Amino acid sequence: MDLGLFSQHRPGTLPRRAHAARIVTSNSLPAGLENDMESSACGKPQTVACGCRIYGDPSEWGTWSGGAQPRRDQLRVQPSPQLCQGPWAGAVRCYRWMARGGAKYNGPAPPIDRLGIKPYNWNTECLRGDGEAPGWATALGVAPSFSPELIHRVANATATEVRAKHNFFMSTGSYGDHTGLSCFSPVLNIMRHPLWGRNQETYGEDPFLSAELAVAFVQGLQGDHPRYVKASAGCKHFSVHGGPENVPVSRLSFDAKVQERDWRMTFLPQFQACVHAGSYSIMCSYNRINGVPACANKKLLTDILRTEWGFQGYVVSDEGAVELIMLAHRYTHSFLETAIASVNAGCNLELSFSLTENVFMSVSEAVAKGNITLEVVGPFADNPRVLFGDYAPIPDPQYIYTPRRGLETLPANITFAAGCSEPKCQRYSPGEVEGAVRAADIVVVCLGTGTDLETEANDRRDLSLPGHQQELLQDAVAWAAGRPVILLLFNAGPLDVGWAQAHHGVGAILACFFPAQAAGVAIRKVLLGEEGASPAGRLPATWPAGMDQVPAMENYTMEGRTYRYYGPEAPLYPFGYGLSYTTFLYRDLVLSPTALPLCANLSVSVVVENTGQRDGEEVVQLYLRWAQPSVPVPRWQLVGFRRVPVAAGQAAKLLFLVTYAQRAVWAEQWLLEPGAFTLFVGGQQPGQETRASSEVLRAEFTVTGTSRPLSHC
Repeated sequence: MDLGLFSQHRPGTLPRRAHAARIVTSNSLPAGLENDMESSACGKPQTVACGCRIYGDPSEWGTWSGGAQPRRDQLRVQPSPQLCQGPWAGAVRCYRWMARGGAKYNGPAPPIDRLGIKPYNWNTECLRGDGEAPGWATALGVAPSFSPELIHRVANATATEVRAKHNFFMSTGSYGDHTGLSCFSPVLNIMRHPLWGRNQETYGEDPFLSAELAVAFVQGLQGDHPRYVKASAGCKHFSVHGGPENVPVSRLSFDAKVQERDWRMTFLPQFQACVHAGSYSIMCSYNRINGVPACANKKLLTDILRTEWGFQGYVVSDEGAVELIMLAHRYTHSFLETAIASVNAGCNLELSFSLTENVFMSVSEAVAKGNITLEVVGPFADNPRVLFGDYAPIPDPQYIYTPRRGLETLPANITFAAGCSEPKCQRYSPGEVEGAVRAADIVVVCLGTGTDLETEANDRRDLSLPGHQQELLQDAVAWAAGRPVILLLFNAGPLDVGWAQAHHGVGAILACFFPAQAAGVAIRKVLLGEEGASPAGRLPATWPAGMDQVPAMENYTMEGRTYRYYGPEAPLYPFGYGLSYTTFLYRDLVLSPTALPLCANLSVSVVVENTGQRDGEEVVQLYLRWAQPSVPVPRWQLVGFRRVPVAAGQAAKLLFLVTYAQRAVWAEQWLLEPGAFTLFVGGQQPGQETRASSEVLRAEFTVTGTSRPLSHC
């Protein structure tokens, strides 16, 4: 299916509040907290009590940033069963992949049966050998070797242990702690203070030495197989984390005040080396950095890690670090707010203090409360029958995705109001549409014709939207009151949507034709600008601007018909027209030869460059114009086209051949004539009022000789 974009909005403007899940974790459970969890509503093994929330801070967590320590009895876990009910129950299950897989009752991550993926626990250390296997000296003990080769061998041997144990545990159906392949190693913090309790886990005080040994460890652990990872590395603790542990304040509430120069020159270089070495994960640390908790720090996790360094893996929290954003740092006021802050900052997985209802179990609630409401209206919004044209097969209903069903796969509140039940739209219920549209953030209006109105033995009488459809559209725009309205058209023959084209309240028009069972999926991908969704459809027929541009159907002269013989007035949308989410530049048009014999072909080369920010596909079109033919001919004629993918910032050189037969005219027989010709090359026809942003190049060539029949060449 190739959807045509007529009127453009910015790609991906349907907002997505939550980052995609990946995987990660770390350290130890505070003394006594485990017992509290075991006795709580959310702490029982194999129990999921939806909506549990933890309030308060046990004394083992150190001094609060805001004052005195609360008592242990201030810890409360309160179930909120309502989160398991209603339309977002499915989202609760979906987002458990971000919340599950860590320590004790927090794991394992659920299986994905349809992909054959078993439960998985990503809580594995691997710091100096795997648990229950022969150990190595601490990092500070092997760093004196100044030998990346030794570090590589140690890490690779550790990976062998981890992989062997993982294979065994999977064969026995064991999915507990330390059964996975996702390692929380190496530690890349700087030994900045001689009294810090975790100096033993570091490679010392020098960023360069730490970086070189980190690269060796990551590559040794992950192995060099072209397809499989032996065990995945996870560099920690990110960032500005090097004490205190508990003297004079707790690491769990500490605010590390760091100058930008020190941050960049001392605390970040070894982590950047870890990223460039290919580490699959990064662990964000307990502390705040200049007032912002590391696991809710967008500058750290997105701006530096992903944007500057190009990290494509996942970020996992240190154990309990996400909970501590609220409980120790008092940076947020609820688990819901904490989930929003940490996920939006770039944290993908939460390693909890063994809570079954940890912070990231609130992600689904955050989606429900904080995401957009998208209203889908119109007779084509949720009617599978009208998505198919003439002589359609009868697919299994489970495979038919209407616009509504396709958009319901988004993390958004999707509501629906038909307004009129059938395409003829003879009975319209404005009240049904008004309430829904006024409450929506984005409105998708689905209009068109269907085989009820155009099919074999049934012509349309005009170009108008059927029945009350135009009224429905105008009402939706008015009630949206400036919020985005997207118009989807389902039709074969052209429709008069001049009002929508001219009105600023309609942000985009998408021509869907009769798209069949995959309609909703394709629409969702295009509206979100998902990877691989590149609008490049081009109209195969002209859309007149009104009935005054439509000759009588029974008159078979070509005058005034099709782009080749169109009248003096501009159409609404010309043949070959369509928009893109990127921009293209044409250059270096070369014709060879520019003077050629009557029976010779013309070689054409042109360069098309993607000057936008997104990869895209362009439809390059070649049109031939005769200068002084002896008989009537088209205004110009399509003589070549090619759809070509061009990556952002890249260019493609294309070669075409215009044959001598394409210059022939009909004069009682096919005849080749000498004379002057013009070749236009671009992403559209030349000289159109409604046009794409790219230019159309032109070049002249001449044909020599005397007229002769085409058959004589």
